[in-house]
Amino acid sequence: MNKIKIILLASILTLATACSNIPLSTMIKLMDLNPLETDPKQLVVAVKAPEGVDVRDGDVVIDFDFRTDDPEYSFSHNFPVIINDDYLVPDNLKEDIEDNEKITIMQLSKQDAQTMYEGQKAVKEYRSKNEAGGAGSMNVRLVSACRDDNFSWSNSELDVYLKTQDDEDFFLFLEDMDITKLDGDIQRNINAIPNCGEAG
Repeated sequence: MNKIKIILLASILTLATACSNIPLSTMIKLMDLNPLETDPKQLVVAVKAPEGVDVRDGDVVIDFDFRTDDPEYSFSHNFPVIINDDYLVPDNLKEDIEDNEKITIMQLSKQDAQTMYEGQKAVKEYRSKNEAGGAGSMNVRLVSACRDDNFSWSNSELDVYLKTQDDEDFFLFLEDMDITKLDGDIQRNINAIPNCGEAG
């Protein structure tokens, strides 16, 4: 297992221990995921949200970083994924949707996908010349969401799914992410959760 995969797994295990939002089956699957061989254009995020909650462009972020002693080969990217209304929601995701839920599909912009691809190339080049190899990680985060008039404090949890290849199915990445707890300062203040009609 190369170093970037070890760091990725360690990050996942730390996060899972802290908040228990990452299923064990996901952690096992991530052990076989090689971020350097994942085509950024094929990365797809799907968010299942209850009625009253929406995600917007930038509410989910893909982090990709690599650290070495050489600044030329070190970087830290935070890619906000954007909604793709043209993407057909697959049947395996539709089966899990209740009447009061919806799925939003999100992907990297063309520019961000190219930036991530160039980063992958830089990592491979560095590792071909250096035994140390550097250290890197990749992660997917839900950073925010918004509410509409149907929002309910009792139904405020989202699930985030990830797909890394066109010929594979989505898998559950983050489970039961409560938007009322994304920001520790919300403290059940409805005005602290952005209104979808007002959020820019």
